[in-house]
Amino acid sequence: MFKSMPSTLSIPTFCLLLAGCEHPSADIPPNRDIHVDPQSQQIGTGTKQAPFQTLEQARDAIRKLDDAARNQEINVWLADGDHRLTETLVLNRQDGGKAEHMIRYRALPGATPVLTSGKPVTQWKKLKAPVEGLPNTAEGHVWVADVSQEEYGRFTTLFTGDKRLPRAKSARFQGEKPTGYEIADSRNVMHKKDRHLLREIRYLDGAPIRQWSNLDDIEVFFNPVPWALNFIPLESINLEQRLLTLKYEANAPAFSQNGPYAWIENAVDFIDEPGEWAHNSQTGKLYYWPIDGKEPANILIPQLHELVRIEGEIDYDGPVDQPVRNISFEGLTFTHAKRSNWYKDRKGWGIQHDWDTFDYGNAMLRLRGAENIRIKGNHFTNSGGSAIRLDLHAQNNTIENNLIDYVGHMGILLAGYGPGTKDVNHHNTIHNNIIHHVGEIIWHGHAIFVWQSGDNIISHNWIHDVPRKAVGICGVRVQILMKYNEDFDEAAQTIRWNEIEQTATWSDDVQTHFMPYLHAKNNIIEHNKVTKTLLQLSDGASLNVSGAGEGNIIRHNYVYDVDYIAVRTDDWQRGTTTTQNIIARAGTGVVHKDYNHIVNNIFIDLNGEAIRMRAFPRQVFVPDSIMQRNMVYSSKKNPVPPYGERDLWNSPEFKVVKAGTKPLPYEYHLNNNLYWFDGAEEFLTQFQAKGVEANSIVANPNFANVEKMDLRLPADSPALIKIGFEPFDVNLDSFGITKDYPAHLLEKDNRLTQWGKPTVKGADSHRKHY
Repeated sequence: MFKSMPSTLSIPTFCLLLAGCEHPSADIPPNRDIHVDPQSQQIGTGTKQAPFQTLEQARDAIRKLDDAARNQEINVWLADGDHRLTETLVLNRQDGGKAEHMIRYRALPGATPVLTSGKPVTQWKKLKAPVEGLPNTAEGHVWVADVSQEEYGRFTTLFTGDKRLPRAKSARFQGEKPTGYEIADSRNVMHKKDRHLLREIRYLDGAPIRQWSNLDDIEVFFNPVPWALNFIPLESINLEQRLLTLKYEANAPAFSQNGPYAWIENAVDFIDEPGEWAHNSQTGKLYYWPIDGKEPANILIPQLHELVRIEGEIDYDGPVDQPVRNISFEGLTFTHAKRSNWYKDRKGWGIQHDWDTFDYGNAMLRLRGAENIRIKGNHFTNSGGSAIRLDLHAQNNTIENNLIDYVGHMGILLAGYGPGTKDVNHHNTIHNNIIHHVGEIIWHGHAIFVWQSGDNIISHNWIHDVPRKAVGICGVRVQILMKYNEDFDEAAQTIRWNEIEQTATWSDDVQTHFMPYLHAKNNIIEHNKVTKTLLQLSDGASLNVSGAGEGNIIRHNYVYDVDYIAVRTDDWQRGTTTTQNIIARAGTGVVHKDYNHIVNNIFIDLNGEAIRMRAFPRQVFVPDSIMQRNMVYSSKKNPVPPYGERDLWNSPEFKVVKAGTKPLPYEYHLNNNLYWFDGAEEFLTQFQAKGVEANSIVANPNFANVEKMDLRLPADSPALIKIGFEPFDVNLDSFGITKDYPAHLLEKDNRLTQWGKPTVKGADSHRKHY
């Protein structure tokens, strides 16, 4: 157990240590305390009476301690107030705790220390001179400040205190659908000769385009595929040809799918409501229409992408890294960091569907080569990028009891090495966190995204109001691995081909061939409570496993009130078990592809199928998936049947390498299921006549009170007696956060959360287009 309040270190003793004097082991206190107070007005020595002013001073003081002094727990106590960072606080191997001891960066009891890179903007003036493009409605309301790049750097997000301000954005516009190229499975262009299409947008008449003088500041936002949002600066505009040329390549050609739209951000032309702003880096001017109509105050420009980075010694090409160990962060607030940026050579480094970038510094707290790091009881909020990411070597780290909300990209990302033999991102725990309103800017931000990382436990999290998935488990899909030495498709440049070539054993099934190199395996997703997912983009599921390794388990989760899919084993996914889940009022219960099992789940009042069975391109079909001991209950009139018959093998959409011999579901083991809904008798009789569901039944399971989601079963329930349903804890309090969740964070979350309301003007969903 951690001790609540260790004794403080005396001023003389600590001064001796800073001077490098050897400290006799007999004088070492049982615990060592260092204090940091950014409001201190004196030259500090790290004591409570004379605290340091910065975290860097505390870190450097610890570095000067001898081995004997380091061989104990060290507490760095952070006082109330803003701990403003002008450079990323980097903690390397010398900054970790020794042996089993921790170095703990902690909030003083009752304090709320805030780590921020927000730099105040001062010297505002009411805009009087006309500015080209500024709408008439904004005249007389806009203020301007000088924010030179030398002083503030480039920025794409702006804050007022603890709120992010919406950047000026245009109305939506449409573009021409590109033609005459071959489309890859990822929706990228197949051939290099067509890569120019990734940088071209031919817009239609009426688009809000003019020849801006600061094109490098102007960004185009669009989703060329239903599952990802691109945001790329302009390089040039040809008004005559209605052609926008992007500075960098998109993940797929713009407008290659029917329905989506684009918009422009960061031009003064679109400042048409209070709270909006735009920045011209050429002139160094920041234009802002204040929310309250008064002179702007407490406006902050973030200076850093990473506030804190724990950085081990990475040997990228070698088999072994040297991690930092034994550091914890407790009770801190992380806020005001920059948004991610698209960049020139990103192509091939984007991890699945370009949802994030491999080995990239875009999270407020980043671990890169770390073990036994504890992130507990913190608040990650109001930032342009991600909250937490664990890159490359990351083992036995714990992310627990945190509140993550209103961040621009990912909540938590675990990202190991690309496919190969180096498998060193595993055995991490993400437990008892509240996560919502992530992906506020970059709509494909997940609450939790696990890429090439295995044997992790994701448990008891309460996830809601997210634009994409609650939890995604991914690797590199086999169709990418089949393109040897490809360098511009998803994650292609992360593949460690030299390791694969030296160790691979060929199989007729290409998925079996590459399976040893897909490290997102044996993950357990359990006891989570999930609702209101996929609020911005479509083609996904609340809990989604795709192109990962085998042995993943989705167990005892409560997924409810989601418009789309609750659980999906997606393309190139094998060996996943979905069991003991409650799925209520979802668009679809489970989407099933390949060889995965769906056992002992409860489906309540779905709006679509309980199980949708599909295949995917280039698949070697594997039969014999188990779908047994599930209960499908619906009180709806004319409900959608739990599943249907699909003969996919002759469909040009799927083009499987090896087809099944019978339509689905007859290749699978469906049996001992219970159905209770209008039309259940007819449904079950139909499929029993064709050789499946022999021992399945139509019967009321006699839930205690289904309207109140009390799904307890009586001892004589047909589910227990006739189909062998295995009881599990259906108390809704058994899902989501536990009673151990910090009360102050729960109170803060209840006070701040605006259920379901977009925080950015125009942040309405793109989902309806697909």
